[in-house]
Amino acid sequence: MSQLKKLRLQHRWTQQYIADTIGITKAAYSNIENGNRSPSLKVAIHLQNLFGLQIEKLLEK
Repeated sequence: MSQLKKLRLQHRWTQQYIADTIGITKAAYSNIENGNRSPSLKVAIHLQNLFGLQIEKLLEK
């Protein structure tokens, strides 16, 4: 399970909530969370701010 998914579940957030919060589609977020795509720098910074962790920690598998 990816770090992003673990954190999302800990916060009890849906993929849709995160996608809406950072301004991307649910499908785009799902692909990032599942490791199918890498986030853009802008999206990575939004995720870092949302979760309060460094980008490197967020993208660990």
